[in-house]
Amino acid sequence: MKTRLIFAALAIAAMASCTVESLDTKVFHATLGGGDTRTSLQQDGSVAHVLWEAGDAITVFALLPNGAFYHNDFTTSDSGTASADFACHSWNPNNSNIEGYYAFYPASKFKSITYDAKNGAYVGVSIPPVQTAVKDGVDPDLLFAFARQDDSMAGDLHFQNMLSLLRFKLDGKSAGNVRSVKFTANGRHIAGDGVYYVGLERFDFYSYFAPRIYEMSSSVELTGPFESGVDYYIAFAPCPAVDFTLSFLDADGNVLVKRPSRTVEFPRSGIVDLGTVTLDEVFGELPDNVIRYMESSRGSKPVVIAVTGDGFTASQQSDFVSLAESAVDFLFGTEPYKTYKDYFTVYILPVVSNESGASVTDGNHNITTSRDTYFKAAWGANSYGDMDSDRDKVFSYVSNMCPEIVKGTHTIDEVPVALIINDSRFGGICHFHSSGKGIAHVPYSYGGDSINWAFPDYVAVSDSDVSAGLRATTKAERDEMALCVGDWRNTFLHEFGGHCFGRLADEYWDGTSYNTATSISLHTWQVPAHLNVSAKYDTVPWQEDLLDNMTMLSAIDARYPGRIGRFQGADTYPLNRWRSEMISCMIDNRQYFSAWQRELIVKRIFSLSGDAFSFNDFLSKDVTIDPLRDIPAATPRLGRIPTAGTARHCPPLPPPVPHED
Repeated sequence: MKTRLIFAALAIAAMASCTVESLDTKVFHATLGGGDTRTSLQQDGSVAHVLWEAGDAITVFALLPNGAFYHNDFTTSDSGTASADFACHSWNPNNSNIEGYYAFYPASKFKSITYDAKNGAYVGVSIPPVQTAVKDGVDPDLLFAFARQDDSMAGDLHFQNMLSLLRFKLDGKSAGNVRSVKFTANGRHIAGDGVYYVGLERFDFYSYFAPRIYEMSSSVELTGPFESGVDYYIAFAPCPAVDFTLSFLDADGNVLVKRPSRTVEFPRSGIVDLGTVTLDEVFGELPDNVIRYMESSRGSKPVVIAVTGDGFTASQQSDFVSLAESAVDFLFGTEPYKTYKDYFTVYILPVVSNESGASVTDGNHNITTSRDTYFKAAWGANSYGDMDSDRDKVFSYVSNMCPEIVKGTHTIDEVPVALIINDSRFGGICHFHSSGKGIAHVPYSYGGDSINWAFPDYVAVSDSDVSAGLRATTKAERDEMALCVGDWRNTFLHEFGGHCFGRLADEYWDGTSYNTATSISLHTWQVPAHLNVSAKYDTVPWQEDLLDNMTMLSAIDARYPGRIGRFQGADTYPLNRWRSEMISCMIDNRQYFSAWQRELIVKRIFSLSGDAFSFNDFLSKDVTIDPLRDIPAATPRLGRIPTAGTARHCPPLPPPVPHED
């Protein structure tokens, strides 16, 4: 099949009627044309036609009375025409009561079809997430076309394109350097292996694409080289109005990103024409001491985080980069960061210190042993409640080195910072501000050796009655929670992923007294914090979204009602503070955030990306699995799996330190 493009829109149309030349031969006559089969997306009504080429093949499925299908391939010897005869000389369905036909082009892509009473017919489709650029055209194997006829004796079959096409040209001084173009439809699955429903009218002319959850992609990459002034096309599954991004990469992997100012609908069988994309920006390498470790491909603007270090000398810079990459990988191996990874741009910012390690204090910010490090990180020899650094210097450094802050698209308030410290002592603390900025301090504790954290050994007698007091937890209760065994990266997850980015409060408790305040002031900050805990039993922040929707949540996943509730003990107090689930990362640093914590983190992601949060969309993507409780211990996980017997037991870290701006 060969495309001849006219102006800027596409229609694939075919009419077919059939005659039987012999018992074993069948011919479909396919013609292109007819006003009712054209799709016009341009105001001028321009269309494009498809021309058949000799050797083109279609697959035709005959629907039999028992719901089974007989199929065979038909080929044509016609060439360069909009009308062609497709013949099969071994057609023998062994049934004269054919109820209808389903036909597909190209034949090589469609060899099976399934039918059930609920969904009708559906066919497996593999839309490649990596495609090769074709000047002024489309790879013929991507022109998926479909026709259906419910009555085998009726006249015509009308073919329609199954996919959408995006058209663009390039110009500008950097256009010749482009080696690949990545199209990302934010929040939509547009490529990969899936099924296409072709049998029910309710699916908008059989255009409903359902990707398999583990084989889906929200992006398609078109690989070049590219030339200026030439039309290029990207093919993908149709989707309703979405915002999208186009990322242009040069041979060295440098990226220029373009985002439209409005959402766009990509209908079946049509072209959306972007016109000419001008690339006058210069592809340039980042400064030597800036590493772009991850690049955002979703959201109205990237969610930027920065990872820098202290106490790493010139000869230890590669060690710092390896630790930073490991910590970031650990974070984005944990939900919900894993699901929303494409919203993030991550910078690793190495800094050279004159000495290794960190300074030691007396526990009250007084230096007793000094280390000459760039950011002056320090904390107590036997405590870590006064852990701190020259935070103004950290914020200034990140502001001067982070490309988005330098360009003015972001402020330091929007770029949370992780400070990895080259010191083997245990520790970790977060300082955050009412405006949103924050720094998580995380040392490379015990040189990466194993650490474990336990569930508290006492709990409230009653979750609703503060006066009922406390009781010891049982071994069975602790076993049910499972012991978290990890390393310094679990601290990173808790301090940065939980406190610094998510702005969550601790949910552990370590004393016998309780806080009598009935409100939490950080809830009303300019950028709210600690919304994961409540000072009142009967008005918890997760009431409206979670507790009031238990019936719906139960139907989605049994883990929701099995875990969500109001549990007394949080914010370091065993009484008069409530959390939403029994256990989470904010208690023992495990790779599991509670459902309410996950929602708060996703809301934070969307607020920074400039996109609107949707509770229903959140639920559709939410992953409820706790690796410690829900995955067998023998299953491989990210990183090594230490055993409890070899791990140092460590107490909870101090709560985050809030600062009013």
